[in-house]
Parts: sequence; C-alpha cells; structure tokens
Amino acid sequence: MMQMHSKPPVRRSDAKQQIHTPMNRIIILIGVALVLILLIAAVPSWYSFYMGSTLNPSSKTYVDESLLAITRNWSQKELIDRASPQMCESTTTGELNFIFAKCTLLGPVVHYGGATGNVNINISLTNGQVITAHYVAKATFVHGSAEFDISLIRIDGEWKILELHVNSSIFAQ
Repeated sequence: MMQMHSKPPVRRSDAKQQIHTPMNRIIILIGVALVLILLIAAVPSWYSFYMGSTLNPSSKTYVDESLLAITRNWSQKELIDRASPQMCESTTTGELNFIFAKCTLLGPVVHYGGATGNVNINISLTNGQVITAHYVAKATFVHGSAEFDISLIRIDGEWKILELHVNSSIFAQ
C-alpha cells in the first residue's frame, strides 16, 4: 500500500505575507519608479520626433525660398525681412554691408542645389519650448560656388533666420 504525502493547504493569509515582505515592497517601488522614469523620458522624445518630422518640410521650404530670394541679387533687404530678432540684435549694418559686398563678387545664382538638414525641439523649464532648424545648402553662381550654413528659429509659428554663414573659395582671393 502506497501512501501519498501532500503539502498542507496554503492559506490566503500566508500568501499575502509572502507578497508584502519588505524586500518585495522595495522591488515593486523600484519597478514602478523605473516605469515612470521611462515614461517621462519617452514622451518628450516621441513629441520631439513627431513634431520634428512634421516641421521638417516647412523649414526646408523656408530655407530654399529664403536663400533663392537673398542670392538672386544679393539683397540685404530680403535677409533683414527674414531675420530673427536675435540676428538683428547681433549683426550691425556695417557687418551686413561688408558681407554682402563680398557675396556680390559671386554674382547672381545660376543653380541652387537645395538644402539638407532637420528640425530640433528643445524643451526646458527656463526657456519652455524652443524650435530651431539647421540646414546646409550649395549653390553655383556666375563667378563661383558657395556653401550656406543656415539656422532658423520658430517664433509665433513662423520661421525666421537665426544665423546665415556663406562660405566660398572666392572670398579667400
């Protein structure tokens, strides 16, 4: 005759004691904290990616249209009309005159190759949401070629030029 030994039944009160031990509580709290940290990090990243991909077409169009308008006849007025307040504050009329005198040596634009770049969204407690974009573009002119390094900032839903750098071998001559 064979006897079977069985374990005594587990009482509900015994199971609760095992779940709520101090070590298990610590592990649960750490797990909850990690999930919250991941959510806090993921939501802004997702928002930045989503908004960046949404704003990329409009910023690229703005850069392309602006560079063509400025370089068509090297117009300071076209740049000033598109300049951000930050650019206006940091650039003097004398500096603009000097830069445009150099750029006119290139002559009018013959071929514009289009801009490549992307939008950046920064969210901070001090500045709130700041949306910028950075692009590089190349163009050929009557007397040479140039590369443009342009930064934009979005102010009240509109793109404005934050910085514009023009690099050309003709400037070294």
